[in-house]
Amino acid sequence: MDPAGLPRSRSAVRYCVDWGEHRHHLAGALGGAVTARLFALDWLRNGRYRRVVRLTDAGRDGLTRSFGVAPERLR
Repeated sequence: MDPAGLPRSRSAVRYCVDWGEHRHHLAGALGGAVTARLFALDWLRNGRYRRVVRLTDAGRDGLTRSFGVAPERLR
């Protein structure tokens, strides 16, 4: 991902709390770019409801292999 390609109309990184789960998450242009890439890789798919996403098996494997995220931390 090229940071120079992020839209200048949005903050690059923003503090945000997910009110559904009360957890912090990455927001802003960088969060949008990461999310778009995860969808492109089919690591995420849309859930049943608006703003809900599902982590696929490929996403679970990819996050573990690429970033060392412990599988038990992925729900």
